[in-house]
Amino acid sequence: MNRRQDIRKVAYVGLLLLAIALVIAGIFLEGRWAGVMIGLGAGLLGVSGSQLITQRVMQGNPEVKRKVSIEEMDERNIQINHYAKAKAFDFFQFLALPFFLLLVAAEVRLWIVLLAIALYVADWVVYLWSLTKRMNEI
Repeated sequence: MNRRQDIRKVAYVGLLLLAIALVIAGIFLEGRWAGVMIGLGAGLLGVSGSQLITQRVMQGNPEVKRKVSIEEMDERNIQINHYAKAKAFDFFQFLALPFFLLLVAAEVRLWIVLLAIALYVADWVVYLWSLTKRMNEI
């Protein structure tokens, strides 16, 4: 294994330990923070565990590792991935307004509604910045 893989492995082991600690702490807490900590811990547990298993499989099978690296760099797969992300962005645009209205109807605190709107605007800023950058390259 190279140095980069070693660093990633240590990071995922650390994340796995953090996830276990969050789940255990969430079990002993009460209230809404218990659910948040258990949910966050479970999510981190899944991510770090799957990455460690993937690294282990790749390390033991160089043919699979070579095939996966070729597929990751394949231009067609990259274009398909970009297309799927663009479709997800388009879909999100239809969900945003009803979500904001739902927040207001549920009488959620104003700062939460404004934060949601700020994230929506930030999404558009990134889109427009990226679009301008790509248009200038062409």
